[in-house]
Amino acid sequence: MPEYTFSRFNTGAAHDLSDTARRAAGKGTMPAQTPVELLHAEYAQLHRQHPSTLTQDQRRSLAFYDGELAPRGAVEIPYTVPRDVAQWTRNLLALESFVRAEGRMPRENRRLPEGAISTNEKQRANSVRTQRRAFAAGRLCTYQVRRLLCIPGFSFHPLEDDWQAKCAAYARFTATHGYSPKLRSSNASERTLDRWAVKTRMAYWAGRLSPDRVDTMNGLDFWTWGAPTGRR
Repeated sequence: MPEYTFSRFNTGAAHDLSDTARRAAGKGTMPAQTPVELLHAEYAQLHRQHPSTLTQDQRRSLAFYDGELAPRGAVEIPYTVPRDVAQWTRNLLALESFVRAEGRMPRENRRLPEGAISTNEKQRANSVRTQRRAFAAGRLCTYQVRRLLCIPGFSFHPLEDDWQAKCAAYARFTATHGYSPKLRSSNASERTLDRWAVKTRMAYWAGRLSPDRVDTMNGLDFWTWGAPTGRR
């Protein structure tokens, strides 16, 4: 793993946030900080520590923190920023810009008609896949992980997150209505939950449902596994 160095040229940019907040506080209008601002404020504090007191992960994190703040007031990322840090930062900011403009994460649906996904969106989707693979391989430092999670909708485990969200929605439904979702319901959300339940049962009977998920489902009200074939 390469050694990363960091400079102190960017602390002024980070402190601009704090100065703005202090002025607003003096007027009684303290603005709420965004997740990115909170993260930057935390690393601005870390930046004040002596390098000899930092862990390898903290040093590497500060290199990416520096790389992100370096372009402030500049058109391009300065050449002093390490190449891998600069490239990662460009991809981060491009993804963030896409999400801000489109209000969603880039799509990866290959079933969409040809031309439905722009070249830019494909590039952003490729970038997301690359970051997920890097995370799974343990190649991302703490700053990279936390900074990516500041992007609305970003997830390192989208399928797991979706399953957990559906499970929580199923639990809320049964707690509210006192029965399990029905396929023939006139409510689209209820039908969606029923289809999710059917897929979960199919995975169970096929031996593809993890023990943790089996335990989770067994803890739900009104849940049954039904028969190995067919629907309830």
